[in-house]
Amino acid sequence: MNRNYMLFKYKSAKHFIMLFFAFFFISCATIFEDSPLTLLKEAYNHKKTRKAMVFMNDGNATTDNSLHVILENADFELTEAESGNVFIVDSDHNSAKLDLNAINLTWLSEKTLEISFDSKLRAFKKADEIDGVKIVYKEK
Repeated sequence: MNRNYMLFKYKSAKHFIMLFFAFFFISCATIFEDSPLTLLKEAYNHKKTRKAMVFMNDGNATTDNSLHVILENADFELTEAESGNVFIVDSDHNSAKLDLNAINLTWLSEKTLEISFDSKLRAFKKADEIDGVKIVYKEK
């Protein structure tokens, strides 16, 4: 065989392998990226000075979807970097549905927030108080 032909064949195979691995690593890198957040509901206290929000954090290849409750000032805007500071749950391997009805927020007073939630949800965080606001939990 011609030496130039063999050299061309070797370089082509080498380029193909390099392109394959580059594509593979780039496509796998997105597996571990931060997931987008979806705001599901928000509830203001009676004076509209504080608000509680429920949002979904979409999972990726290594984590399940999760619902988060965050309590902030009324003018707070949710960003992609947020995590729930009050309540974080997942579906416990699809034992419960993660939807609008999974968590409900009710302000009982200016300083008391009730979180009612599906009892099949698995809780990772469950704060009793945030910035002087008492959190009351009710399973449904």
